[in-house]
Formats: sequence, C-alpha cells, structure tokens
Amino acid sequence: MGEIADGDPVRLPDPATVFRQRSQRLLVLSEGHELQGFLRMIAAVMAAQHAALDGLPPGAPDDVWRDALRAILDTVDPALLPDAARQVRDELKAASPEELKALADHFLAGEVAAGETARLVFVVAALQVAWTQMAARLDKANVRISEQHPGLCPVCASPPVAGVIEPGGTKFGHRHLHCSLCATQWRHVRVRCVHCGSTDKVSFRQIAGTTYLRAECCESCRGYSKVFYVEKARAVEPFADDLASLGLDLMVGEEGFSRVANPFVLGDGTEH
Repeated sequence: MGEIADGDPVRLPDPATVFRQRSQRLLVLSEGHELQGFLRMIAAVMAAQHAALDGLPPGAPDDVWRDALRAILDTVDPALLPDAARQVRDELKAASPEELKALADHFLAGEVAAGETARLVFVVAALQVAWTQMAARLDKANVRISEQHPGLCPVCASPPVAGVIEPGGTKFGHRHLHCSLCATQWRHVRVRCVHCGSTDKVSFRQIAGTTYLRAECCESCRGYSKVFYVEKARAVEPFADDLASLGLDLMVGEEGFSRVANPFVLGDGTEH
C-alpha cells in the first residue's frame, strides 16, 4: 500500500470494477439506513452503469454518453425504482436529443435548474460511464495535476466527491481525491483546503462515534470536503460512502460550510 501511495500521484479508473464496487458497497451501507430506499435506488442505477459499459462504442464522451443513457434506462431494474423515478425514466426515453443535450450541458456547466434534478440522476449516470471509459484509455504518463487548480480532476477538471487517506508513503499517509465524474484519483496535500488551497484555519468535524470519516472545514472560504480513512474502514468506496453519510453534510452545513454536492443529490443545498 505504501509503494502505491508513493508511486501513483494519479490513478486512472478501472471501468471493469468501479461501478460494480460502488453498487455493492451502497447495498451494504443501505441496510438499516434511514435513507435505505434512496440508497438502494442509486445502487440499482450503479449496477445499470456497470452493465452499460459492455458494448459501449469507443469515442469521445460527448458522442457516447447518449448510448450509455439508453443502456442505463433499458437495464435498470424498474422494480427497484420508486414511482417518481420510473416516471422520470419513461420521460427520458421519450425525450428529444436536444432536450437530453440541454440537461447534460446544464450539469457540466454547473447551471442546474431546480426542475431538472430528478432527470439528472440518470443523465449524470450516463455521463459518468462515458467519462470513466475515456479516462481509462488515457496514458497516465501524460496526465498532470494542475498547479493552479490542484483540487480539480487532472483529467476532466471536475470537483472531487471526497478524499481517501491511505497508510504508507509518509508517517501519516497520502490523501487521494476521487473525481465525481470520471473516477480518476489524484494526490492532494493533506490539511489543505480542496477549494481554495488555504492551510490556515483548517479544522475537522465528525459525527460522534464515527472514526473513519471527517469533514475538513476551511474558515477562509467556508468550504469543506469529506475525508475517509481506509485503515479504519477498508471497504470504503468514496462515492458510495459519501451518499451514505449525508448526515455529516447536514451537520457542517448548519455551521455555514458548503461544498460541491454529490452529483446524485444535486439541489440539496450543499453546492459550493
């Protein structure tokens, strides 16, 4: 583990496993959870994402994400969707190419309207599949972490969903941020704000009794990011665990901190 932490400042995704692992982890986390229905619905969408990768044509993400969307809409188990989600699924199947493009453009530009959030669950899922496929085909040697924006993905410039601390590399381990869109991981200095880069007045919050997750809060920009510790919970899958820990978002949000929301919960007031 230490050799991996030392040698890989950037890790490109493995499309064969990323969505399957997310779905399986979310199903485990959903057991007894107060958001069990929601988490199981997203787990079903993630399982459909994994299936959508089979037979997905090569090409730029802008060209293939609609193919991924069609596959997800056709594959997702309707029995695991609430009535509202099934209705949205049917609406997207009937939507015009122009309507679908507008939804994708709004998400990628960070200009999501309140009435679009339900449909964007499936659209974001398709974009993730297409962008993850693209990232996996890159030559890692040509990917560089931005000096100007080290908190953004070096592949697609999207914000991270969370960071993960792994043992090894240094006495305290390295932090790798996980992209919310293409699943790339990249190293980021610990105890440095992901949003503004400040190292002053950075503090941590955690829910009582939880040792594997903390929120890194910055007094300078009032932003925060989640940090998971794999030595305390080795099964962590940051995208899934982020969805299952929305209680921490509520807690730090009440203190006036904010972040870019998980793309499956857009419109919940956590956007930074």
